[in-house]
Amino acid sequence: MSAYEDQHRIALARELTYAAECPLRDRYGFAVGDDVVLAIVNIVFAEPDDAKAADQIGMASLLTELGDCGHIAMGYDTPTDEAYERAIVAALRPLVEQRRDAAARSLP
Repeated sequence: MSAYEDQHRIALARELTYAAECPLRDRYGFAVGDDVVLAIVNIVFAEPDDAKAADQIGMASLLTELGDCGHIAMGYDTPTDEAYERAIVAALRPLVEQRRDAAARSLP
């Protein structure tokens, strides 16, 4: 995907997760970097099963595989739990489905 499309997906992911009350934060309470947001969006894009996607996000965060920051948190020094990770996936699923629908419409 293009850098422009990646930036668009990152911005939408930030808005969707914030609106769903599961903002993507680091362990200090600050917003995570774009690379972390994109890694999370890519996990949701790659995994159609919501439970598996949530598990992958949790494991990637635990193993610090999400980019520069390495992990996400629910608040200051509070790791995410399964419910929070599922809320992230649920918030991002419309973005994924919208992108898949657009891709399907563009095929001949």
